[in-house]
Amino acid sequence: MKRIITILQVLAVMLIAGTAANAKVVQITPDVAREKALAGELVLIDIRRPEEWLQTGLPDVAIPADFTQRDFLQKLAAIRTQSPDIPLAFICRTGNRSGYVTGELEKMGWTGIIDVVGGMAGSPVDPGWAKRKLPVRAANAPVNPAVKITLP
Repeated sequence: MKRIITILQVLAVMLIAGTAANAKVVQITPDVAREKALAGELVLIDIRRPEEWLQTGLPDVAIPADFTQRDFLQKLAAIRTQSPDIPLAFICRTGNRSGYVTGELEKMGWTGIIDVVGGMAGSPVDPGWAKRKLPVRAANAPVNPAVKITLP
């Protein structure tokens, strides 16, 4: 119960702060994110929770990293270590969480971060990954072999 309350509090803050937090962060659409991930020009990270991955699958080129976990920043640092010069792009369900996370990372001094607008399900800004009919994979399936970065 305590974890649910914490998640709800985080989501409330994200809804209030999401737009302001990502004012300086680069934004791209899901189709551009996939194209750049396949070309090795960015690392796409799906920051949703495992139950969401099970419901909808993950983008075929995304590395899963649940942003509610305590080791989230450690995972990002490990991914960045594998490829320090390649931007990290973040996707969630609708773009609210990714906007919040990229904004917070920017405040912490992280550079080379990108918000994927519209997320998986879409938003008023973009129809999203699913409505664009971009490839998805099952939560337990491997990431597209074109992606060379792995989750530690």
